[in-house]
Amino acid sequence: MSDITAIKRALVDRAPEVAEHLLPRGRKMGREWTVGSVGGEPGESLKVCVQGAKAGTWCDFAEGGEGGDLIDLWRAVKRQPLPEALDDIRNWLGIERPRFEKPAKAWRRPDRPKCAAPKSDVLAYLTGERGLSEDAVRAYRVGEQGRTIVFPSLLPDGTLAFVKFLGIDRSPEGKKITRVEAGCEPVLFGWQAIDRNAREIVITEGEIDALTAWDFGIPALSVPFGGGIGAKQAWIESEFERLGQFEVIYLALDNDREGELAAGEIANRLGRHRCRRVILPRKDLNECRKAGLSAEEIRECFAAARTLDPPELRRAGEFTEDVLRLFWPTDDQEPGYRLPFAKIGDKLVFRPGELSIWTGPSGAGKSQVLSHALVAMGDQGARVCLASLEMAPRQSLKRMVKQAGNVDRPTEPFLRVVMDWLDGWCWVFALVGKVSVAKLLEIFEYARARYGCDVFVIDSLMRLGIGSEDYEGQEKAVFEIVTWAVEKAVHVHLVAHARKADRASGGVPELEDVKGASEIGANAFNILGVWRNRKLEDEIKAAEVSGDQNALAPLADKPPVLLNVAKQRNGDWEGKIGLWFNQATYQYRSAHDDRFGHQFVETPAGWRAPA
Repeated sequence: MSDITAIKRALVDRAPEVAEHLLPRGRKMGREWTVGSVGGEPGESLKVCVQGAKAGTWCDFAEGGEGGDLIDLWRAVKRQPLPEALDDIRNWLGIERPRFEKPAKAWRRPDRPKCAAPKSDVLAYLTGERGLSEDAVRAYRVGEQGRTIVFPSLLPDGTLAFVKFLGIDRSPEGKKITRVEAGCEPVLFGWQAIDRNAREIVITEGEIDALTAWDFGIPALSVPFGGGIGAKQAWIESEFERLGQFEVIYLALDNDREGELAAGEIANRLGRHRCRRVILPRKDLNECRKAGLSAEEIRECFAAARTLDPPELRRAGEFTEDVLRLFWPTDDQEPGYRLPFAKIGDKLVFRPGELSIWTGPSGAGKSQVLSHALVAMGDQGARVCLASLEMAPRQSLKRMVKQAGNVDRPTEPFLRVVMDWLDGWCWVFALVGKVSVAKLLEIFEYARARYGCDVFVIDSLMRLGIGSEDYEGQEKAVFEIVTWAVEKAVHVHLVAHARKADRASGGVPELEDVKGASEIGANAFNILGVWRNRKLEDEIKAAEVSGDQNALAPLADKPPVLLNVAKQRNGDWEGKIGLWFNQATYQYRSAHDDRFGHQFVETPAGWRAPA
């Protein structure tokens, strides 16, 4: 990762080299690099500590004690604003951001709204009912259209990216009347009021809360769609890199369930190491303002903000609600994703924080069954990052198009509809060959943080650069993958070949048949074995060629593929089901499935993806 905390650590690790790079005319004196000033002339007034516990700090004693860390020194020497300095430092360190073969979404830039500075009713609402200052209204460039407030979301370079409108009148049901410009990029509101060199930032749950924070002396940004999770926090994808300059992100969200959910989602993706949850004495900042709380009281809340790092040890009672939901799931649905086979249903759930192993002999179809499962998970709302290290991205996506579209050879218009649907939830690691676990997890972590991916696929274990006899290396790799899955609350599917190419006795692979170190299976939460009955396939083909319907009928009732749930650590069911394969669509079905795959509907306007 390359956020400011990682950059700061990397600079400290190379403190002597950084000091000499920035101030080449200085000299080493004990643990310090000394020079005259940030101008670089010889002298001893400016000292940079390059060794010991204070490595990476500096102070110019001739300039009133100006100092800071190595990022501050870089800015001072090169006279760069913080965002430009961070890019410059990344280049010097050789830190590159991961790139995906996924075109950037073409957002519509909104027309500049025809509005005026707030006055009369709107101004009275903001300054009277909401208790805001006119300075805050001007700082955030808030406008009005009649009895509607206009909140413009400007990027740091001044580009208008998003506009929200809030009516000061309520609907007959008493709800706020809001609307946004359609098709525009969801971004944070308030960049126009933020110092470009700030290294701490506040995020609130509403635009008026951001203005309120300004009046408390704490400039803030606001999320565009309120609390909650999922699509509500889609802005993170757009803002991920811009927020990389902040060491501390204060989450001053509402004190309710939606605010807590949002805080967890934001912290997980932006980095729990730099997020702090602010607990306010009222529901939100504006309620605090209207209740007459002082700026000092609010600053005390920020000073007491708790970190969101997961503690190492917790009391059992803290898990009461989680355990209750296992017995009595909300909405009758346990969190996680399911296979598209009615025969299994809810008996197997791929939960967050788990690793599943898919195994079987070469050519049994384990990757193909998993591919069909991924299409089903995408239909359930999963965001998938697929590292198919044995197959080119175009081939993996061709298979998924057939499975998702329920078609052998799609027309070009239909293919584009299916690909557009896949584009909404699937990211592809565009490398075929071997890759280290460290590199793969680095890319996965980026996909998790920026795009919210929660299902990851590694196909296969043998492509992770570990020898087939290197059992210690295999154990270490699987342990790293499991640890990462638990830490990031995601599910990882790992394809691993079976120990034997084909079992003489026939039948699907069992737990002990996973090829490699025994710790592979031991670390997995679920193990799924896939076996293809080639003898039955040959018998069916012979009956079809001969036209012997009496022989064909009983053979067709037998499944040519067996799927064995050989291990399920957190579940109550293990067992085998039969699957039938459709050669045209690459889909599988179990005995009780009434159809293949997904439904793309043809309308007068063209094909439409599933809702």
